[in-house]
Amino acid sequence: MLYILAIGVYLISMIIQARLQSVFKKYSKVRSTGRYTADEAAERILREAEVTGLTIRPIKGNLTDNYNPKEGTINLSQSVYGSYSIAAIAVAAHECGHAIQDSKNWWFYRIRQFLAPVAGIASKAGVYIAILGILIMAGGSYAEASGSYALGYNIITVGIVAYFIAFLFYLIMVPVEYNASNRALKIIKEMGLVGEDQVGACKKVLRAAGRTYVIAMASAGVTLLRLFSMRGSRR
Repeated sequence: MLYILAIGVYLISMIIQARLQSVFKKYSKVRSTGRYTADEAAERILREAEVTGLTIRPIKGNLTDNYNPKEGTINLSQSVYGSYSIAAIAVAAHECGHAIQDSKNWWFYRIRQFLAPVAGIASKAGVYIAILGILIMAGGSYAEASGSYALGYNIITVGIVAYFIAFLFYLIMVPVEYNASNRALKIIKEMGLVGEDQVGACKKVLRAAGRTYVIAMASAGVTLLRLFSMRGSRR
């Protein structure tokens, strides 16, 4: 069942990624009826929200947009910075949403930032540690009293604990991203950054992006279940 679930999550992930690319590409070609480019819209959003000390700058890549609190920057990709498109303004507003979360000390955002430095390491290390435990456990007898079996079992447990930290990061990331998108949509509408008939298009862009975080959480959850399954397996 876990294999079937993993394949299902993988296929859904491919569909969601394709959908994001399709939606972003579509609305990147539709010019906003507002008066601002994405970076100008971001400047105005931050000014209205009284968030100061940030620099808005272009970066290489596509859909590489991010808010970097350490450097005090909102980084907009080449297809977003300087663009009048609906998609660009939606993405820029979303990154401003993260900056506002930070400025307001929103506790979900704080938890995500606390977990972020170790999540990447934990996601990789947890799996490798668990594999090491499996190899050690397989080298001994299946009697739980045997030294190698017990050692391997304990090492797998350490790997699971490490990976669980990464899973928590993915779990907390979902409400953080959706909250940033909701803030963005509200700001876009209230400030008239796009035409009233274009707000729905902004919502489609942000929702398509948000689903990628949901599937990332689901994928991490499947991996965590698989590690538990391997620890309890007699094969």
